[in-house]
Amino acid sequence: MKTLGRILPLVMLLSACATPPAPGTFRAAPEPLLSEGSAPFDPRNIGASGEAAALDAERAALRRVAELFMDETALAEGYAALEAGLLKTPQFYVAKRKVLSEGQDGAMYRASVRVWLYHDRIASALRGLNLAGPGASAPAAAFVQRGTADKVFGAAFREAFSRRSKVAFKEYSFTSDAALLSGPDAPLAEAAAGAGAGLLFAASASVAAAGGGLDTGFHPSRADASLKIYDARTGAELLALSGQASAVESSEAASFSKALAAAGELLAQDAASRFDRLFKTDAPLRISVSGLDGLELLERLKAQLQRGDFSGLRLESYASGRAVFTAVPLRSDTQELASTVLRSDSIGLELDAVGPGEMAFSLAR
Repeated sequence: MKTLGRILPLVMLLSACATPPAPGTFRAAPEPLLSEGSAPFDPRNIGASGEAAALDAERAALRRVAELFMDETALAEGYAALEAGLLKTPQFYVAKRKVLSEGQDGAMYRASVRVWLYHDRIASALRGLNLAGPGASAPAAAFVQRGTADKVFGAAFREAFSRRSKVAFKEYSFTSDAALLSGPDAPLAEAAAGAGAGLLFAASASVAAAGGGLDTGFHPSRADASLKIYDARTGAELLALSGQASAVESSEAASFSKALAAAGELLAQDAASRFDRLFKTDAPLRISVSGLDGLELLERLKAQLQRGDFSGLRLESYASGRAVFTAVPLRSDTQELASTVLRSDSIGLELDAVGPGEMAFSLAR
């Protein structure tokens, strides 16, 4: 069943991309992107080399537009499906192309091409196949445990924290990388961001006998635990906590296990309370920007917003030069969030309006 579960989404993707959209289904005019492509140079058939390089440029442009509508998690988890689906059939999403320059470059043939793409068709295909990501319902988080990876502590922490917070813990392969776990936190945050997580929870726990009890048949113990929460994209430390818990059982192993579980739950309770107070994650934020002049500017805008105090940023729509994003704000003050966006702006944004759950910008004319 697991194998079938992995195959079905890919089959659906291939079948959906094998049939062009019905005429009249989409209304947005195609928009251009300047793209580069390459292919092996065949001196016996220069025309075929040029065509292959131009097709490679088309796929590169299509990939860039698809990435605009995919959040970090979708990019990390669905990239193989994107390669096997939309990128195999670029002709359904390309209106036309114009080769600006081309020629041999050593063993390769390279082409610079302006490609006009139907961005609304691309967005529709991605959403219909759940490749656009889950949106701003909850920030995705990675959990790593340094030192002895005691499953009792980790399970207790994650279960208790999830009951009290909107944060969604997901499984990532890097969390079991011994080399990363033995180093500083910064590379772990980078790995979390690369895997699509918005937050990194780095925890550690230890337990030891508390002394006494040997003559009574009981074994007291004490567990110490610590936690740091990072914004995975920026590496900024958001919260740091520590705590401890004690336990007494008839065997040392049972006592240690109970103390670690209690430490995990108590630390999670404290962390969830402080985190949700400082970083409101229960309501998505709507960010609209008007006056955008093309897909290349939209790319720059999204990259700029991804460096802000948001998690789960997702492009919901783009039409007639207006883009609408949703995101989970990592700060509760919307006015301060808007000010942060303007302070880091490099494309000429102006703030039109700001209120609970919404910010509106436009490009300066």
